[in-house]
This record gives sequence, structure tokens and C-alpha cells, in this order.
Amino acid sequence: MPVHKFEDFIESLMQKAPVMGPVERKDQPGFYLFDWLENPEDFIPAYTGTTLPPKKAFFPPDQVLFDFTADTPPKIVPRQQTFSFFLMGVHPCDLAALAALDMAYLEPPAEMLWAENRKRAVIIGMDCMPDEYCFCTSTNTCHARKPCDLFFTRTADNYVVEVYSQKGRSLINQFALKKATDDDCLARDRHQYRKENAVCAHFHADVAELADILEREELQETWKEIAGRCYSCGSCNTTCPTCFCFNMHDAFDVNLQSGHRHRTWDSCQLPEFAAIAGGENMRKERWQRVRHRWHRKFDYLYRQFGMPYCTGCGRCSRACTADINIVDTTNQLIASARKPASE
Repeated sequence: MPVHKFEDFIESLMQKAPVMGPVERKDQPGFYLFDWLENPEDFIPAYTGTTLPPKKAFFPPDQVLFDFTADTPPKIVPRQQTFSFFLMGVHPCDLAALAALDMAYLEPPAEMLWAENRKRAVIIGMDCMPDEYCFCTSTNTCHARKPCDLFFTRTADNYVVEVYSQKGRSLINQFALKKATDDDCLARDRHQYRKENAVCAHFHADVAELADILEREELQETWKEIAGRCYSCGSCNTTCPTCFCFNMHDAFDVNLQSGHRHRTWDSCQLPEFAAIAGGENMRKERWQRVRHRWHRKFDYLYRQFGMPYCTGCGRCSRACTADINIVDTTNQLIASARKPASE
């Protein structure tokens, strides 16, 4: 697809259904978020990262699940969007995150809202270039494609489009694109090679080794040192593309006769997250919460699903109010685990 035709492609999508993609934040120029496009030119192809991940298209930060009345029995009216839409411009690390959430949410008993929202979308991926926070080569997500329907890679004057589903094929057929030449494919491969070599942040161990490393009992002092810098603000979780914990609360209308049940993103780093009835807290100490986060990313879910629940996007490092970098911290843990017992 010629680069100068790209906005025409987006406009054609917008004529079919709403399109969500990366746009510049009006309140913070130079920062980006996934939002509904009002005009094709609002789409930003050359972004590095967004403040919040595209999982918000299927699992909003604050979602009304249903309306209710205080009758006996109460009347419950579910709220569920049914319109189809396009999710455009998803980077490989975020594609890998959606695949991870598919495994977590669709494993029986499935989370039905996620399943229904996923059916409504056509996902169009787009390749990128890393910044200093990206470490997708360490998490093996640098070239992820699943679960996209189409994938775009920018070369000099063209986009090379890869097709991964029948829905994607039908879109391309409607736009009458020419078949990629050998030179086009070579240019795409060169871009991918440059991208891979531009990643400058790396784990000092294979991601498959981290589960065993993190379970080492002698790391407790290291966890405490890391936690000493943590503010327990939850920024790391709320920007993470694979975190899927949530909380629910009811909000009553002023008449106290009706209301709405909300589901909101939650963070395991907040002090009250693991509080239970009776006043106990399963992870009262900050270092326990920090350790839990790393175990969730590289241990518990890795052993369950066979992949880390970290995709190397670097959002948590960018967002951390205490400047805790996930790569530096993981390498600190690796070094501590490898240190001879005599030292």
C-alpha cells in the first residue's frame, strides 16, 4: 500500500465502523493514547508507546456492567456494546498482550464480556521502532503477530501488509492492493532487522529462567531494597497491557432506588489490594507486593500458560513515579540470585 494512500484506507474503515487507534493526547502533547478517531489524519502511525494499552478497547478502565433497581427482587439491565469496530495500529508487544489476555480470560470458566468484546473487533497491527524503555527482544514479542487480522510494516514509500485472517483478507480485497514484490518483502525484513538491533534494554537471563530465579529465598533482602523506593501508587499495573485484576462497586443514584455496578482496573501494588475480612492483609508489607508483581509477570502465569505476562513494552518503567525500571530491577534480581553464597 503506498504511504500516501494510508489515510484513504483509514477513511474507508471509518465509513464501515468506528476506528480506535493511537492519537496525540490533547492534554499532553507528545504523548499518545488509543481513542476513537474523529478524522483519518488524527491517526499517528509513528508513535512509540501509548499511555494506556489497547486492552482498554475490550476491558475499559471503568466499565458499567449493568443498571439495577432497588425493587424486591431487583431489576437488572445489562449494559453491553454490540457494534463492530476496528482496532488499528497495535504494536507487536501489545498484540502479544492481547493474546496473553485471551488465554487468561477465555480459559474456562471464560470471562464472557471479554469474549464478546473480542468478537466485535478487527485488529490491525503495525510495526514500530523502540525507545530506551523497550525490551521486547527479551520477552520474545518483538515480531508477535497473533491475534491480528492484518499487519502493516512501513518501508520507504509503502506499507507491506500481511494478512492473518479471512476478515483481513476481505478488507484488503476491497481496497484492491497490489501484491508485494520481492523488494517490498526485503525492505520489510530489513526494517525488522533494524528494529531488533535497535532494542537497547535486555534481561541478563533468558525469560524461561526467571521463574526459577525469582523463587530463590535468598532474594528477600533484594526485594526489600527495591521496595524501599516504591510508592505503592499502582502506576505500573494500571499501564500494563497484561494486568487483568479488577474491582467492582455499586454506585446508587441520588434517589437511592436505582444504581449501576462498575468494574474498574485494580492494582496489586495498592496497600489494600490483598486486605481480607477480619482486618488481615495477605501482603501487608510493601516488599511482598513488589515481589508478587514480578512473580505474576514471570513465574505464576508463566508456569500456567507457558509465556511471561510481560511483553517488553516498557510502560511500567515510563510511568513509575519512583523511577523503578523493570529491566534494571530484573537484572538486579538475576545478579543477586547468581551471587555466590560466600559473598
